[in-house]
Amino acid sequence: MIRINLIPEPERKEVKGGGEIFVGICVLVALFVAIAAIHVMQAKKIEEVNRRIVKAEKRIKALEAVKKKVDDFKAKNAELNRRIEIIGVLEKNRTGPLYVMDALSRAMPNKAWVDEFTEKAGQTKLVGIADNEFTVADFMQALQSSPYFVGVELGVIKKTELRKLDLRTFVINTKLDYTGGAGKQNKELEPNSPADVKGRKKAVTQ
Repeated sequence: MIRINLIPEPERKEVKGGGEIFVGICVLVALFVAIAAIHVMQAKKIEEVNRRIVKAEKRIKALEAVKKKVDDFKAKNAELNRRIEIIGVLEKNRTGPLYVMDALSRAMPNKAWVDEFTEKAGQTKLVGIADNEFTVADFMQALQSSPYFVGVELGVIKKTELRKLDLRTFVINTKLDYTGGAGKQNKELEPNSPADVKGRKKAVTQ
């Protein structure tokens, strides 16, 4: 079969050109729609990010307010502790020496007395006289049992004569705890049996 195209040549070119324009318009429309969709998506993302930023800023402000309250509490607590410490020091300085002197008086045996009581650089020295070594040992044990005397040690003990009496001069070294907190430590160091006490007295006489 033979086909004959009866459309003139200029009109045929015009028909072909119209299809290309339509395709181009469709491409442009699709591109515009894609750009618009991307723009909308990005706008939503930016809006979400901005909301998160605002929320984070509010959270930061709230945390800063809480932090300020915590800092104020810490400062007030530190000041309170400092005042309590000062009061404790003042109370210790006011009553500590009285308690120490009372404890020393209670610990001293009848046949012993202290001529010198000195405290320097945290060390305390007791110099005195007793009738014999056993009295000195009893004195040391009583000091060791007191909560105000720490690390009671015999420095020197030697014979002396006073008014034709055979006596013993002694030097006892110790440390003072004006708070009375040495009781537990001294209790751990105390002899646990009469045999231990007798052994200490025997050691002093040598």
